[in-house]
Amino acid sequence: MNSNIAELVTRYRGRGAVVDTNLFLVLLLGNVDPRLIGNTARTDGYSAADYDLLREVLEQFARIVILPQILTEAGNLLKRNCRYPNTLLDLHDELARIIHFAQTKESSVSAKRATLHPAYHALGYADAAILAAANGRYLLLTADGPLQNMAWSSGVDVLPFDWLKHS
Repeated sequence: MNSNIAELVTRYRGRGAVVDTNLFLVLLLGNVDPRLIGNTARTDGYSAADYDLLREVLEQFARIVILPQILTEAGNLLKRNCRYPNTLLDLHDELARIIHFAQTKESSVSAKRATLHPAYHALGYADAAILAAANGRYLLLTADGPLQNMAWSSGVDVLPFDWLKHS
């Protein structure tokens, strides 16, 4: 692990990491069946190896931080992209399991706060909420280039998933 990554993980180990929607989907799909990764519009660039890396990194944190906006977006994407009712049921069960997991911390950002965030018009509601929640509190783990760039420009500590893949 390179020193930049190690420093970020160490600084936020006790506070936790917010995972963007796409990486949250990779985690969710991989927990059910890693072969599902890559079969949805938002996970087509990921693999089972990415899932393993994501799990390994998340194990470094005391908390995985989720937001209602991420959960809603992930749930909607699952309904639109999952063709098999039994698999969708398994994914919904896994979503509930993650929510109730002791390591999971639910954080919330009001709709007013998210829509007033400078990123709202450029990135949309969910990403603006992620940035507002992470700002000064949690490390943002993302593979979304525009979200990553907006985080850096607004002073939010971010760990690009690509750094992990290439370290």
